[in-house]
Amino acid sequence: MPPPKGLPAKGLPDAINAYRAGRYQDCVALLTPLLARTATDARLVLMAAQSHAKLGNSEQAAHFYAKAADLDPQNARMLRLLAARSYKRARRRAPALVLARQAARGGPFDIEAENTYRSLLREQLCLEECEAEDARLLGRMKAGEAAAFGVDDPHDHIMWCDDESLNARITRMHGGTAFTPQSRAARRTVPHAFAERIRIGYLSNDVCDQHATMRLFQGVLMAHDRERFDVTVFCYTDDDVLSADQGMRAQYGSIVPIRGLDDEAAAALIRSHGIDILVDLKGHTRGARVSLVNRGLAPIQVAYLGFPGCGTGIDCDYIVSDRIVTPDASKPYYHEKLCRLPHSYQANDGAHRALPPAASRDSLGLPADAFVIASFNAVRKISPRTARLWARVLAAIPESILWMMCDDPDAQANFCAFMATLGIGAERIHFARRADYPEHVARLQAADIALDTFPTNGHTTTSDKLWAGLPVITCKGRNFTSRVSESLLTALGLPDLVAENEDEVVERCAALANDRARLAEIRARIATNRSVAPLFDTLRFTRHLERAYEMMVERARKGLEPDHFDVPELPSPDGPFPAGRP
Repeated sequence: MPPPKGLPAKGLPDAINAYRAGRYQDCVALLTPLLARTATDARLVLMAAQSHAKLGNSEQAAHFYAKAADLDPQNARMLRLLAARSYKRARRRAPALVLARQAARGGPFDIEAENTYRSLLREQLCLEECEAEDARLLGRMKAGEAAAFGVDDPHDHIMWCDDESLNARITRMHGGTAFTPQSRAARRTVPHAFAERIRIGYLSNDVCDQHATMRLFQGVLMAHDRERFDVTVFCYTDDDVLSADQGMRAQYGSIVPIRGLDDEAAAALIRSHGIDILVDLKGHTRGARVSLVNRGLAPIQVAYLGFPGCGTGIDCDYIVSDRIVTPDASKPYYHEKLCRLPHSYQANDGAHRALPPAASRDSLGLPADAFVIASFNAVRKISPRTARLWARVLAAIPESILWMMCDDPDAQANFCAFMATLGIGAERIHFARRADYPEHVARLQAADIALDTFPTNGHTTTSDKLWAGLPVITCKGRNFTSRVSESLLTALGLPDLVAENEDEVVERCAALANDRARLAEIRARIATNRSVAPLFDTLRFTRHLERAYEMMVERARKGLEPDHFDVPELPSPDGPFPAGRP
């Protein structure tokens, strides 16, 4: 690289050499005095951006990418997108959104720019803009534009679209490339000897007792019948997640680490265990190793728990579900065969979950005399539809407040501004931050009711609220992710909290606010059913899941292709089962 015009050459060759040699810290040190003297050459600024990006200095990288965009109009769109993504990694979402919006609107329709822009809109609760952009993308999808199906990540797509026929056509994938009919056929025809004990392999990067997935699933790992099942967890969990574990992980059984292995080596290691059924607990969620699954790790591969919908492009023979989240009408929209459990598809650890006494409203900064409506679902689940419905409920209950989890000041301000347009003042919205699980369960008990999100319901968050004794009001949905709360409420014996439509949601919330005796009866029913209804009966759930595995193997032993099936219900326990710890 020749010295930029007008720039002293002293120091620049050393910076270039340092960059080429991968000595990015040295490159930054050498560039700093040069940039102090002149910062108008795009190549120099871009080198600084790239060096900071390589060092993981996301905010500094974003600053220099944005500056390079101003200096290089020809590449400005791409550089602004890089700046936006770097700011997003640094959790500086507001400047990220400004740059992403510029990138998305800086030229013809661009998949990558649209992806980042739309994701940030949702994270920042720019709900009016979200609504317009969703309608715009939906129009492209309905017109059959192939590029439109590659914009949203599958997980982002189900945050706003509940059309199963469209959900099943999403083509964007992280962590690998899609399987093919040929690769699936090759996997299924590999010679395999089934053993007397069924060998189950669970694949996940969430193997920590403080992760939401394991808070649901760890009881199953500990309840598996080891005389009938040989269970191995193939773990690629990051160190920062592992460091949060408080000791339960040691009770999960055999854990084989694969995080440091590439796909080829990891696949060889997993295959060496002779796994009969590989269960992918990730699907289309963060950090998933799709290409590893698609290498073909077992004669039977199963999608479970991580992603609530069709795992487009992921080579799984079955998806574990139930008759509520996947009725018969859903079958055409899944390449997997439906393995439906008798009650809810969702595992729940009812033995090792914290159940502390309720926190006081005073300690939480909540008014003692208000009707408190809680939502602790992730911010990205708060769709425009959700906010409009919440506003209707708040308007129908004048003494109510909304208590929601959101710790980003910009997102808070955007949400309050949107609600103000619907007649709900900021004084009626109380924001909460994340908390450790026992503290979270304690504070949930201070609310009167919880409102769900749509179309993506609360999943772990709904079961957490029910575990805490908090009634959750939901509405019937049109796809897996929008039917989860109905599944959970039904399994806890509370189908009366499932409304047929949004008008009925408003009516039921208002009725409960005006009938405290009825509300107290529901809370008492939750407390009783916690230890007798199927939802938190970990042992019975595990036996149903094991029967599902046996039915899959029975078909495979006979040389039959995978097919839809429902697992028969086992007898109910004679009495209550243990429920939680203080």
